Amino acid sequence: MDKKVLIVDDSKFWRMVLQSILEKLGVKQIIVAEDGTKGIEIALKELPDIIITDYNMPGISGLQMCLYLRSIPAFKNAGIAVLTGSDDVINEFWAEHSGADKFISKLLSKEVLEKELQRFLSGDYSSSKSKEMFYATSIYDVLEQKMRKEILNREILSLIQFARDELYVIQQLKNLLEFFSRFTGLTFLLLSPVEGRIYNFGLPLSKMMSKEKLLSSLEKPLEPSNWSYFGNFGSEFNVDGLETVVIKYQESEIGLIAYANPSDKWSLNKVLNEANESISLLFNTMNIFRELKVASTVDGLTGLFNKKELLRFLEETHNLAKINKTIYYVAMFDVDNFKKVNDTYGHIVGDEVLKGVATVLKEETTGKGIAGRYGGEEFCLIITKVSNTDEVVELIEKILDRVRNTQFPHGKCTVSCGVVSSEGYESPTEVLKAADDLLYISKKTGKDKASYMFLPKNNVLVSQVEHQEQT
Repeated sequence: MDKKVLIVDDSKFWRMVLQSILEKLGVKQIIVAEDGTKGIEIALKELPDIIITDYNMPGISGLQMCLYLRSIPAFKNAGIAVLTGSDDVINEFWAEHSGADKFISKLLSKEVLEKELQRFLSGDYSSSKSKEMFYATSIYDVLEQKMRKEILNREILSLIQFARDELYVIQQLKNLLEFFSRFTGLTFLLLSPVEGRIYNFGLPLSKMMSKEKLLSSLEKPLEPSNWSYFGNFGSEFNVDGLETVVIKYQESEIGLIAYANPSDKWSLNKVLNEANESISLLFNTMNIFRELKVASTVDGLTGLFNKKELLRFLEETHNLAKINKTIYYVAMFDVDNFKKVNDTYGHIVGDEVLKGVATVLKEETTGKGIAGRYGGEEFCLIITKVSNTDEVVELIEKILDRVRNTQFPHGKCTVSCGVVSSEGYESPTEVLKAADDLLYISKKTGKDKASYMFLPKNNVLVSQVEHQEQT
């Protein structure tokens, strides 16, 4: 047998018994240590593939030695068996979390013990001789690195209390990684069924290419219903030197960290490896908060904001507009003849119509404001990022045109709309009511059109109703 085996036991008798059994089983490379401290020192020097240790030893116990060695990547796949005597009592929790692969009783007969060891030795165990996986030379290095790992993980886990503020947590995580390496670019991907989020720091990729590049590094990526992007994105289609670390939680891929051209790749990989479980827990917690937030703010059918979130955003927008002396616009939409669609084709088809209209609203509003479902077949846009009324009219007319040219499950469909600017209104409720009144005008005067009311620069209130023939 080519595997190198280390025996650690404070009993000379048991060292001799175990060595005799191993020689009989064909093990040619056998190393012996008299206690846990020497066992660790020899393991660091010899890198055995399999370690057989007594549990109850003076100084460092077999479990402590196991924990120390498992903290070193070189021994991640090594085999560790712990021998227990009649007076050894191992709590199930500590046994499970010690990192040992097998517990064998010393009370077994020599024949049974030999069979147990033979089965254990046949396992696919080996230590890594790679320099990148090994960075300890003494027990003191092990203890110091264990302390550093605990500090690192404690720092990351402390961010869980801020999980509601995802951007803040990601920024802190970025700052932490920059203590160990510099990058030309760093990106974080978080994945949950309701939303995928990409936080970009310096990578010149476009949003679409960032998404495709990151997802290509995953084996079974989720397909979130929505995507959000944070940071500055470029227009490049590729980036040199990009490396990725997948973050898993209970075997599910929930995120990814990507970085380009690290100044200290070895230190960075070491940190990401040691902190992987803590980062996994942090990412999972942020995903949970994101899902809870989406559930409380998003309409379940259409994926748009719900009425509660719409009104909250409207009030906030109105207050900011008064302080900054700016203008925003509200557009109310209603699906024409929707009751007839439901009565004729059923609610399943009706739901598809609502989802189709919602898709148009969301796609056209992105970067210009927010879209929400106000209730039933009514939708609302709060438009905040346009420079003049011409852009507003262009946006609304494009939405109407896209809807009337969309093929829905039952055929064609149209919407009516009312649009108003916030000028001249004291409260957000007044703005909303004015838009709703204009929607009523559109419905009563032919449908499939928009009615507008804006306050021009000369402060004379005028109303404009544009009519388009139904198609």
